[in-house]
Amino acid sequence: MRDPVTEHRLGPVRLAPGYGRLNALSYLFAASVTIGMLALISFIQPYLLNANLDVPQDQQGRALGVLGFSNEIVSLLLVAPIGALADKIGRRPVYALGFLWLAAGFFLYPLARTFPQLMACALFFSVGVAAVGCMLATVLADTPREESRGLMVGITGFCQGLGATFAVLVLGRVPQRLAADGMDAVAAGRATLGIAAALCVLTALVCWLGLKRGTPSRIGKEQPLPQLLRAGLAAARANPRIWFACLLQFVSFADRIVIGTFFSARLQQSSIAQGLSAGEAIAAATRPYVIANASGLVFAIFFGLMLDRMNRITAGVVAMGVAGVGYIVGGFVGDPGNELIVPVAIVLGLGQVCAIIASQTVLGQEAPLDVRGAVFGLAGICASLGILFASAVGGLLYDVVDKGAPFFLVGAVNIAIMCFGVYLLLRRAPA
Repeated sequence: MRDPVTEHRLGPVRLAPGYGRLNALSYLFAASVTIGMLALISFIQPYLLNANLDVPQDQQGRALGVLGFSNEIVSLLLVAPIGALADKIGRRPVYALGFLWLAAGFFLYPLARTFPQLMACALFFSVGVAAVGCMLATVLADTPREESRGLMVGITGFCQGLGATFAVLVLGRVPQRLAADGMDAVAAGRATLGIAAALCVLTALVCWLGLKRGTPSRIGKEQPLPQLLRAGLAAARANPRIWFACLLQFVSFADRIVIGTFFSARLQQSSIAQGLSAGEAIAAATRPYVIANASGLVFAIFFGLMLDRMNRITAGVVAMGVAGVGYIVGGFVGDPGNELIVPVAIVLGLGQVCAIIASQTVLGQEAPLDVRGAVFGLAGICASLGILFASAVGGLLYDVVDKGAPFFLVGAVNIAIMCFGVYLLLRRAPA
């Protein structure tokens, strides 16, 4: 029989011992803002290239690839130490500081007038991205009991979809609205990112006041950071299901780059080629982007419930199959006026949310509690590698081969990881 003193619920979700409703609600708010801010910066980068830097259309794919690659080099170096640090001092201070760092980055971004300046802003911003990205997954793994993990991940995915939709549908249209009122394009971008910075400051306060204090790791306070990192790596090496979860992380973040950067850039460039201004183009790209996120938002809780009722490796295999088909189909359509754009956007959204929810659920199930932050730091390295891969290779293919090439590339990677999951199932790996 469960101890009624230590168990709390958030609706149908059973929370882990020591976690209350305020902790869970604070996390869900932070999760929605985390994904919203990451979606916003990906979505608005093409606008900055057009409005602030006037980068030629045929060079924007490579420019976006260089920005993404530079971002992730920093994240790659920092995310594992940040995860181990969270095991040592707790999730709350790391998450709050990460949001404050993002706020400073949003303030700096619109000040850039050359590409090297924009890249410097991106490098600074990526420090905050490493912190909030690692804590997004780690706190999610801490908060629910195991029997409610899939549902909690699904609810979090729903909130993340709301955050991304708000960021793109509301904040993403602010530049056009301000330009329609007579503001120049550069000032409109500065005002938009100023609003994002204020929201990050608010979220840092929510994290500091609402997240659980302390660390769930029994060894975190005593062990030095290098030892925690080694322990996390040892746990991963001993468990192939953790490696499968890390591969899910790799491709789920690559998926996010394809939707957030190349889907957005392709839609905006197609609109500009038809004679629209930069502000009108970003507004035209908003509808398909929001449809993609909304479809994932609707499906997130359903898929989370499925994950609590089936072998989670099997769920990961299904997720990779859906995502693979979604991105391969998405490679064929890039005009916001095309009649197929809506079903394509829906399939892309389903593929993205399946990959994200499966990766977080499998990793949360398999990562040992004492070194969970370190294991999620390792998964964060895989996520950074996924972003590097999608940004660098996808950006080059986008400019040199075809604007649908990044979609085909990531779709093929999803299918390859699905095959690895099938291999684990054939080995009868326990879930």
